[in-house]
Amino acid sequence: MLGNKLKTLRKNKNITQEELASALSVTYQAVSKWERNLSTPDISMLPVIARYYGITIDELMNYKLDSLSYKERFIKFLSDNGALKFGSFILGNGRVSPYEIHMEKFSCGSQIAKIGEFYAECIRDNGLRPDLLFADTYKESHIVSAVSMVLFQEFGIDISFCVENKSGVSPSSGDTVAVIKDTIATGNTVRWIADDIKKIRGRYPEYIILAVDRSERGVSKLTTIYEIERDIGVKIYSIVNVDDIITAVENRVISGYEYLTELKKFREEYRGI
Repeated sequence: MLGNKLKTLRKNKNITQEELASALSVTYQAVSKWERNLSTPDISMLPVIARYYGITIDELMNYKLDSLSYKERFIKFLSDNGALKFGSFILGNGRVSPYEIHMEKFSCGSQIAKIGEFYAECIRDNGLRPDLLFADTYKESHIVSAVSMVLFQEFGIDISFCVENKSGVSPSSGDTVAVIKDTIATGNTVRWIADDIKKIRGRYPEYIILAVDRSERGVSKLTTIYEIERDIGVKIYSIVNVDDIITAVENRVISGYEYLTELKKFREEYRGI
């Protein structure tokens, strides 16, 4: 509904209803009613609102949503909820990236439930049957519990989860472990996680499941993901990759068209094989 969209956009911009009302020259009571779906903006306000948020009216009204592919829906979900950002970001390896993934932006039930659905669908689509979902930090703690719940509620698959070896079920030698991560840049964090799991259970995790595969090269010409798979024998899956994001920007599924040239340049400069 439009009210939900307006509320999400405002929260992503980190402004109050009063601040938005002032920017749009309306009352904050009007904004409140929009977001609670008690009323809708006048049609003349739609281009003003869209322009304020830097999106098209089609994006504001979600006209394209029903025709989007699974990957496009996921990318739009990340963008709409502030988890996919464009700009200038310094990665752990020193590269300056025109985009970044911020999964810690998810902070409400609707967002967490939805991200759980996307990860669960990735697990199902790839025919994976892990016994344990593992999160190494608070960023993924809510995600592993959401994925676990979706797999049980939607598919009848009951999977345990563990967070930082402090809550949930600790990995054991009999578990098939899937590590849930947002993305991989240098790969150092994932290697540390894999080493920690090996110390506990005698072997590395079987799977790593990412939101976004950046497809960047590591210390060699090979992608960081390929290097990790080769070195520790883990299999890495992702919901989408950088090519999917660039295509979504190019097709205006999400905003950020002004970064398209930078995105393509960065991809070609650092792409691994």
